[in-house]
Amino acid sequence: MPRSGKKTSDSTERTATFAETMREWLRDRRENISEASADRYEYLMGKYILPEFGDMDVSTITQARMNTYLAGLADKEKKGSAAVTGTTVENLRSITWSILSYAQDREEHIPKLSALVKIEKTPYKPLSSDEIRRLVACARYNRSTELLGVLFSLYAGLGTGEICALSWDDIDTDRREINVRHTLYRLKNKEGGDKRTRLTVTDVRRSAVRTVRYPRELDTYVGEFYKSGMAFLSGERDRYMEQRTYCNRLESVFERYDLRDVTISRVKKTYEAGLADVRYLMDPFYIKEEGSRNQLLDKVDERWLIREMENDLRPLRDILGISSCDMGVVMDIPEDTYMAIEAGEAAMDWDMFMSLLFFFRYNSKTEKVVEALGLYPRALKERMGI
Repeated sequence: MPRSGKKTSDSTERTATFAETMREWLRDRRENISEASADRYEYLMGKYILPEFGDMDVSTITQARMNTYLAGLADKEKKGSAAVTGTTVENLRSITWSILSYAQDREEHIPKLSALVKIEKTPYKPLSSDEIRRLVACARYNRSTELLGVLFSLYAGLGTGEICALSWDDIDTDRREINVRHTLYRLKNKEGGDKRTRLTVTDVRRSAVRTVRYPRELDTYVGEFYKSGMAFLSGERDRYMEQRTYCNRLESVFERYDLRDVTISRVKKTYEAGLADVRYLMDPFYIKEEGSRNQLLDKVDERWLIREMENDLRPLRDILGISSCDMGVVMDIPEDTYMAIEAGEAAMDWDMFMSLLFFFRYNSKTEKVVEALGLYPRALKERMGI
């Protein structure tokens, strides 16, 4: 059996470095794991562990130092957006412990260590109902495949890597089904001596393979962007968007809509908690821009709209230059009834409001006036679209 330890000329035993031990461990592991998994391990260790521990004698690496280092990788207060996710830290912990155990089994003089302390992940909280409404409204008013991917996470439970590895051919629009088979990784490029990394689409673990359904309310959204044979996010063949790039794009959009704390992990958690009601997709909330700030406003206020139409009836009629008698004919009501509504002596119902709205809205002389008066707000347009 090959040994990682070597002896110098004065018979003093030298233990291999952590990097040397890792490479031997990986050679042994490649016989039992997929090439993609082995490449993934090598990439993670090369990026996060070897720069700190690679040249160290493996026997000198203490449990305390490794635990402190791993915890520091996930410290968001110190590293901010550069902090490593809890999942990645847990993968690093597992791989590192496996390598150290491998070294201990091969070198009797290396003291046995207890298992590395598991880094406790901060549990993801599901989105609140207000966050869901804002998120759905944001996606509806900023049509893009990036935000459609967020809705796939909210209503079908897709993770970030699964969204990034998705192609349009994975989506069956007739059955409203998404075949989740792949995820996206960045791995070391071994071809041609190129030291750069490359994105690669790999199979998800066997337990994660599944077919999920998305609600019919997303049919129009899906149809806007569907491109057979193309990658979902890029719209190009075999060109996928990296997870970090995707998350950065989402952050820039979410910041404008007071959704700074929203992440795909929290969105997926909301789906898993059964809180993603499809009725949010039909909510007549709308977004109004005020200067550079976007705000989510309340539902259609029918009473306010009716009252405003009653107050504006006479000016609108004057712009068109028609009599109250003619307006009665247009509305199919007696002239006296129309005059009573215009004078505020009779109530207008919602059906009459809608009739008057479209009469004035689709007349070239009053079209812009109706918009300026706020009689046809975005919320109402959205409701009409639904």
